[in-house]
Amino acid sequence: MKKKNNYLKIAHRGASGYEPDNTIRAFERAIDLGADMIELDVHLSQEKVPIVIHDATVEGDPVRELTVAQLKQFDVGKGEQIPTLQQAIDCVKGRCQLYIELKGEGTEQPVIDLVSRNQMDDKVIIGSFDVEKVRRSKEIAPHILGSVLTAKTDIDFVSWAKSAQADMVHFCWERHPSPHTLLTDELMKTCAKAELQVMIWHEERPEEIRKIVQYNIAGIASNLPDLLILDS
Repeated sequence: MKKKNNYLKIAHRGASGYEPDNTIRAFERAIDLGADMIELDVHLSQEKVPIVIHDATVEGDPVRELTVAQLKQFDVGKGEQIPTLQQAIDCVKGRCQLYIELKGEGTEQPVIDLVSRNQMDDKVIIGSFDVEKVRRSKEIAPHILGSVLTAKTDIDFVSWAKSAQADMVHFCWERHPSPHTLLTDELMKTCAKAELQVMIWHEERPEEIRKIVQYNIAGIASNLPDLLILDS
């Protein structure tokens, strides 16, 4: 299929191949490397404040049971603290977009409220492996793009994505030896007919990146976002 030149270049957890993931340092590095979207993960603190962290625990303690002040005491690498989503927004607003992956329970409303307060509704994608989280997000804010993530290769992607009212389907095929071979013309046509955009997650093999972007994808993520800047 014809190459799409305006695919989103997404930094997976920031420039996580170079800096501690999901930190302001990683987000700044990603922007410096030319990323136009940063992916991050969100849980809620004890006070229901959206916190940027991938895992549900920190050194064995559940994130949901810790206050923001307690979470700030952890060094997550190179002296970096765990940021709040507000801090992440403050870092990127006006510079690049955000892909917010909902991890923790009950993250939908607090995240959407924060995004709206910061007037970022048209600058974010809200995604999750949990179909119900995406569906609830779309019910709260149907105008914000929603994405469902999967590592599977053998399901009815359209029905599955539509059940979440999603705008895009996000394939997490980084463990496959050749993800581009799964992006068949039939798959791409089926998604296009259903008005579903296609994303690919995350890729650090330069030759594979070059093959993937020959398809009409909406975006591709990498821990090394500079690899996504290809020669025209």
